Amino acid sequence: MSDEEIVAPTKSGNAGMMTAILLVVIIPLIVLFVVLIRPNPTTYRFTIAKGTQAATETGEAVANPLPTKLTIKVGDSVEVTNNDIAPHTYTFLVLRPGETGRYTFHNKGVFTGTCTVGDHKDVSITVIE
Repeated sequence: MSDEEIVAPTKSGNAGMMTAILLVVIIPLIVLFVVLIRPNPTTYRFTIAKGTQAATETGEAVANPLPTKLTIKVGDSVEVTNNDIAPHTYTFLVLRPGETGRYTFHNKGVFTGTCTVGDHKDVSITVIE
């Protein structure tokens, strides 16, 4: 037998097996790990009560459920429902009567706006990581 006739065994069978193990076992475990360690985002819900605008116009004190300052995390949402008969603004959510607005914060920073409910006008939402 000459040297030219000797064929070295290949490892292609082992490479295929390793690829199959990687696809079937290891990658799903990585995905599961990432899903388990990711914190669940929070939705902060607030409701503007019916009669809020009327009370404000007559000079009555209005219990404002909307915070002037709020600190949340990236991925969290703010949701406001307007049950009043007048439109209201909270930060950059402009809500007609009966409407619900929701905003999810994808970036950190300080977001400011106005509020037309009750006696406070300036609103600040700080988003942290």
